[in-house]
Amino acid sequence: MHIQPESEPGTQPIHIRVGGRYLLPGGAEHACETRSLSLAVIDVLAPESGLLGDPVTLYLDDVGPVAGAIQSIRPDGFTLAVDVGPERRARFAARLDWLAGLASGRTDQRSDPRIVPTVRSVEVRRADGQVQSGTIIDLSMTGAAISVAERPAVGEVVTLGKRRATVVRHLETGFAVTFRLPFRPETFGLHVML
Repeated sequence: MHIQPESEPGTQPIHIRVGGRYLLPGGAEHACETRSLSLAVIDVLAPESGLLGDPVTLYLDDVGPVAGAIQSIRPDGFTLAVDVGPERRARFAARLDWLAGLASGRTDQRSDPRIVPTVRSVEVRRADGQVQSGTIIDLSMTGAAISVAERPAVGEVVTLGKRRATVVRHLETGFAVTFRLPFRPETFGLHVML
């Protein structure tokens, strides 16, 4: 009798579009988008590819930098054989698990406790440079809900105060974001300012 071992999070490919950019040998940088991601391989839609075996660094929104080598080339991009160390691999697996939750339609990804900070007003800077005033509805270490007059598009990168974030959904009176870099527990509390 053969028992299939339970797979490690991130080993199965997640079919999700994640934007970003990549750096080829020689310093050429281009915009890209993923077609699928796993701990071993990332399928990249890209305007230009290097050569087989070339080292490439991807900088993916909501994931961060991922290094590897070109494994195969297609007319519309390439696949990257991922090369991450053990410490980064655990963080990458956790991020892939989070993305799998997004892809499967889990709407509330914020498992961290939410607070209403003492200072609730926040400046919202949009991707086009437009600035508007907002009010923090609630806040967690990984995201926030913001009340504003004009909502940014889902997927847009905004700056709340000094913290960069990605809009993940619309609310009746505003929008919700996930932070690019979560708060550290020792800096998070009612006194926190964005």
